[in-house]
Amino acid sequence: MDYSPDGIKNLFYSSSDIVIKTTFKGEQDEKSFLVVYCDPIVDKTMLNQVVLPPINQQESVEEILGSLKNTMQISSLEKKKITKEDICDSIFSGQLMITTKESDHVYFYNISKIPSRTPDESITEVSVRGPKDGFVEDISINLGLVRKRLKTASFVVEEYTIGTRSQTKVALLYITDIINSELLRKIKEKLEKIEIDIITGSSQMEELIAEKQLLSLFPLVNYTGRADFVVESLNQGRFSIIVDGAPTALLAPANLGYLIKTSEDDHTSFFYASVERLLRLFGLFITVFLPGLYTALTTHNVGELPLPLLATISISRIGLPFTAFIEVLIMLVMFELFREAGARLPKAVGQTVAVLGGLIIGDAAIRGGITSPTMLVVIGVTAIASFTLVNQSLAGNIFIIRLYVVILSFFMGIFGFTISFISIMMYLANLKSFGFSYLSFYTNLTWKDLLSIFVKLPELIKDKRGSELKPKDSSRLGEAE
Repeated sequence: MDYSPDGIKNLFYSSSDIVIKTTFKGEQDEKSFLVVYCDPIVDKTMLNQVVLPPINQQESVEEILGSLKNTMQISSLEKKKITKEDICDSIFSGQLMITTKESDHVYFYNISKIPSRTPDESITEVSVRGPKDGFVEDISINLGLVRKRLKTASFVVEEYTIGTRSQTKVALLYITDIINSELLRKIKEKLEKIEIDIITGSSQMEELIAEKQLLSLFPLVNYTGRADFVVESLNQGRFSIIVDGAPTALLAPANLGYLIKTSEDDHTSFFYASVERLLRLFGLFITVFLPGLYTALTTHNVGELPLPLLATISISRIGLPFTAFIEVLIMLVMFELFREAGARLPKAVGQTVAVLGGLIIGDAAIRGGITSPTMLVVIGVTAIASFTLVNQSLAGNIFIIRLYVVILSFFMGIFGFTISFISIMMYLANLKSFGFSYLSFYTNLTWKDLLSIFVKLPELIKDKRGSELKPKDSSRLGEAE
């Protein structure tokens, strides 16, 4: 390893953010100090006021160590044992490196100040009564938010470094006396087997830990930006994964009942939370099946409609150039465009564009004879129902499932609609998240487990954990001994 300024420059490919300073203490080159640090991620105040003055004033490494050891964290490595990877990891972690040609060691000073923001309310999960200290892009802060809510030795954090280039820190969180042993073994094996050069976010990690059902239309892993929801999920027997640089934590195993729950449910009355949970489940069925049902009834099974409703639909469709199927496709794509535009535009104008655009273009489409008022109502209700979905990964994939139902309904009417419903239920029944059924409510559960999926139970009767994840400790009355 070449510890000359040119050698260090070559190690970092002359990167401009790597600062290399040489301080001469005598006429001989051996007396000079080599100082290296990464400028954007070090504390400039500490560097200029604490570190550099002793280096400029003292005559030897020992004197510098004596001046700094009481105020800074110092580590050293022998030059014979140190590798290029060790130097890169330390420098890119915000440490300052100092050495001389005559010294047998390389010394590192921790003066890191990596850019981060303070915990703030999660943008994706609005808090009314719950805490507002949401996750940020710093893994240490995120772990601190969880740890302050779980002051128990049974809460375990295991750290992994994933990405040969990015060297991203990834933390696995679980409660050791609650989580199922087989589930814990599976996720540890998956994390240890990951081979990738760069990982930048939790969505990548979600795909990397997915099982054979990688292309599943329903998310096998949930996510959240709130620490209180992570704690509640860990207490149920799930595990969480936090990726450095991501403001969301992954939660698994997931199932359909788990995806309709929100972090705010635990901070509202069980009456209100139960009604909202049922409405979300109803909204899921509406947004998936309503366009297909309308297509089937207006295309093949007209006789199933009440005569007044049939007359209203028939009159509204007079003069329209498209069939009901084409109408549905046009309106579904149009509303999907508005939803995407609202999500991508700045927050201040995004929602306005989506709402006003939908109203104005919808009214213009009716006046222009492209679609009927009844169709606009059906698609509007479908779009509104999709906004009740908590998990946005599920909300995005619903569009594909909805098209599948519409196409079968168009070709085979109510028969095709029924086939689509049964096939989706069969697909969900065969879906598993880390070995646990996606439709956990049809397995051997107690009446209390079954109720807790669809409604929020009062805290007074929640003395047992759900059996769906087979936790080690099923009691919620205290820690297992």
